[in-house]
Amino acid sequence: MAVTSQAKPAGFFGEVPVVEWKKAGLLKPSVIKPVVATIEKSLVIRKLGRLEQQDQRNLRGALKTILG
Repeated sequence: MAVTSQAKPAGFFGEVPVVEWKKAGLLKPSVIKPVVATIEKSLVIRKLGRLEQQDQRNLRGALKTILG
């Protein structure tokens, strides 16, 4: 899933706002976009942070809605 600080005010289907974005280590308010992708582990430069439990639950709920 893609995480971005480029969020539209109305939001789109499947977007999940990161409520605890500061605790997650993100620099700005962010949303998780419903874009599933994989990348080679060697291409990861650094980890930005980790979602708090509430945001992890919200993400799981959105995935269930999107994937059925």
